[in-house]
Amino acid sequence: MPRKPHPKNAYLEMHDGHYRVTMGVPAPLRGMLGNRLKHSLGTKSLISANVLKVPVVKLFKTRIEKAWETIGGRKRSELQEAVSWAKVLGDTGLPGGDAHDHYAEQLRNRVAEIRQKGSRWITDVDEDGEAYEVEVFTDESLKAAEAFSAVAHGSATPIALHHDAYMKTLKIKARSLTDDTRALKILLDWCAAREIKPYLERIDIKIAVRFMDELQDFTGLSWATAAKYLGRLNRYWTYLIKRTDIGVNPFTGLTIDKPKVDPNEEERSFKDIEVQTLLMGKPDPGMMDVMLIAALTGARLDAVIDLRVGECADGWFTFKPQKKEVSARDVPIHPDLRDLVAARAKGKAPDDDFFPDWPAPTTKGSMRERSAYFSKRFTKYRRELGVADVVDGKRRSLVNFHSFRRWFITKGERAAIDGDLLAAIVGHKRSGLTLGRYSEGPEMSAAKMAIAKIKLPPLDGSPITEAQALTPRSRTTKKIM
Repeated sequence: MPRKPHPKNAYLEMHDGHYRVTMGVPAPLRGMLGNRLKHSLGTKSLISANVLKVPVVKLFKTRIEKAWETIGGRKRSELQEAVSWAKVLGDTGLPGGDAHDHYAEQLRNRVAEIRQKGSRWITDVDEDGEAYEVEVFTDESLKAAEAFSAVAHGSATPIALHHDAYMKTLKIKARSLTDDTRALKILLDWCAAREIKPYLERIDIKIAVRFMDELQDFTGLSWATAAKYLGRLNRYWTYLIKRTDIGVNPFTGLTIDKPKVDPNEEERSFKDIEVQTLLMGKPDPGMMDVMLIAALTGARLDAVIDLRVGECADGWFTFKPQKKEVSARDVPIHPDLRDLVAARAKGKAPDDDFFPDWPAPTTKGSMRERSAYFSKRFTKYRRELGVADVVDGKRRSLVNFHSFRRWFITKGERAAIDGDLLAAIVGHKRSGLTLGRYSEGPEMSAAKMAIAKIKLPPLDGSPITEAQALTPRSRTTKKIM
């Protein structure tokens, strides 16, 4: 049995010296709500916390009940029973048939039974003065009966009822699967906030457009993330149309206009002085090697962290496919990385992790990428060194770990490496049908010569003069210390 919270301090815990409300989420709902709901109360006083927690606890319980409703109800709940009734009626043919009419009559009896919960009989008098008995139903039982009937007759299908089955059809990375879960959660939260019943039949085109129009203000999400989540909902409804009685996808054709971005506010490559600063600092154990490999291969963080020893042999790295890449990619090991690779591979088997310093999440069922913890630690390290470029209104710095990839490509272009060869090395789509589809790719020997042209900035603190780009950024940077 689940542990019951102590009545005096129920749902409270200390965090960073202040009390916060915390409530466990039932396992079936964790995909939508996370493992626990948390809310800081901003007080160190237990007396105050016990008072301030009351509306928060009520809100959390309401969120959990709403979440149950969207997936078809708790185990052995009336809503789950109604969903089962809908399946039975759906398998009995059209109205008028013996089987359908039999079950329909039984359903009417069940709805009447729900309606009668908590009812009472009162005596009334008609216009002739005759007394008679009248059954009075509670508002709660009337609403419950109405909802049960709607779900059982298939006219009110919980939005998330088919979502687990839909998720099993997706052939995408685990991290991308969380986008579908988050998109659905946002829609359900929005429906709750707007008092829209969380049923598929209620989400028509006008509701979908309203959701789209309010999405960014409701969540605070960037254009890119909001547009991505809208696309995931579109894909879910496409799945529903092919497998359920839902006839229209209200999200078809809905797009959020991309805002015009000032070129000075786009994410950028590291400057040489920033690479020098990062590589001359004192990062966490194992972080330096990841930075060096990223800087001298242009590989994405997740591809570097996931390397195995056998994928760093014979003079080249074999990086797993990323983004829209369809296959693994071989990249020559830069001369400056040979000693690093030899030291890490010594005494290890081919299937051993190349970076055991950065293990995968240990939580069962976690969809976080293995690189997630590294990314968090790198961000902290980068900020401590003052390597940051922050624009008001933007949560993310214009320089981040991906800036190593941009730096590599920039240095490659400035070293006169052929553009198509450089694209092949970093895994970008090459130009045209000829190279992009029919070619087997450049020779490894050409890639080796190209890689060797990439030079790190001096790591002895020597002064650096930054090269002038043809597309300079006029805005001065702001550092976070």
